[in-house]
Amino acid sequence: MDNIKNQVKNVLHEGENIIECLSCSLVAHYCLAPQAGLFAATNKRLLFYGIPVSETNKELVEEFAYSHITSIEEKRGITGKHIHMYYKQDLYKFQQIQGMNLFDFMVAVKEKMSLFTTSPKERYPVR
Repeated sequence: MDNIKNQVKNVLHEGENIIECLSCSLVAHYCLAPQAGLFAATNKRLLFYGIPVSETNKELVEEFAYSHITSIEEKRGITGKHIHMYYKQDLYKFQQIQGMNLFDFMVAVKEKMSLFTTSPKERYPVR
């Protein structure tokens, strides 16, 4: 897990920090099979870093701007907890979540979403 975190740090922008992260699998409209990796909430965006399955395959890096996330919610199913996220028009599912910080991860994401989607007047109303 620490090795993957170090690899994720290589794709971070200057001044970007990881706030929370989860080990999980991504299921998206373009994936035929779930892609295992690390889902990271940073101070600037969400990142999914897919673990390369072989030496010939490159890692999958998906980034999601907080301002374009339409909705994100935790779901419970037969196989455990998972996250459904609508980004622009597309549904992304994050399944097989490992780690106990799902609650902290969701709180951090929703807080960042509110900062990036509300205007300064809405964040700091004048009384």
